[in-house]
Amino acid sequence: MRWIVGDVQGCAAELEDLLDAVRFDPRRDELWAAGDLVNRGPRSLDALRLWHRVGGRGVLGNHDLYALLARSGRRRRKADSLDELFAAPDCDALLARLRRLPVLVHLPSPGRGPEAWLVHGGLHPAWHDLPAIAGRLGEGEHDDDWLEQPEVSYAVNLRCCLPDGTPDHGSGPTCKPPFAPWDAYYRGDVLVVHGHWATRGHYRGRRTLGLDSGCVYGGSLTAWCQDEDRIVQVPSRQPRAF
Repeated sequence: MRWIVGDVQGCAAELEDLLDAVRFDPRRDELWAAGDLVNRGPRSLDALRLWHRVGGRGVLGNHDLYALLARSGRRRRKADSLDELFAAPDCDALLARLRRLPVLVHLPSPGRGPEAWLVHGGLHPAWHDLPAIAGRLGEGEHDDDWLEQPEVSYAVNLRCCLPDGTPDHGSGPTCKPPFAPWDAYYRGDVLVVHGHWATRGHYRGRRTLGLDSGCVYGGSLTAWCQDEDRIVQVPSRQPRAF
């Protein structure tokens, strides 16, 4: 089974709960992260180690990107929860796995469920040729210049935008007019699965599926089984923040 999990953000205990709930077996199952494996939550190091141990894959999120650039000194550190990760002897090896992740990836259907594109934030309204975009933003040995290119930042941070793609990175459950959710402008036929929008929560639209249900804020941790097109959620162990 292929499982795509929403924003973990250092909630390692909840990730363990989720893998137990679905009886995850790395010999037969795949774990994909919709971005933001680390930061804000209490156990980024353990979450990253667990993801690595089960052969996890995924796409880069904005907090993953921040961790990589803060570690290299390219970005100034702000209030974060990465001290334990950065002090660990295996930190750089774990972050090297993150650094290789794509920003946009196509996931063919492995079973009865639909094929999908996976991205953390969202897609620009003008991105019609997604295979070409994915080719530019695909897996590889990414240096800091690559991580800071505008297309990467756009895809990992987007929530709301105008029809021409002008973004508004507000964090509320809805967009402030004249901005609209980016998926209002998506016209592709393939389902797009994303995270990054905790206040919007888990939802299923006509062409999009949101998996960020705010685990780090006391919500739940949500995963989608692509093979069977079904959702599994486990409760957060964090205090409720909204």
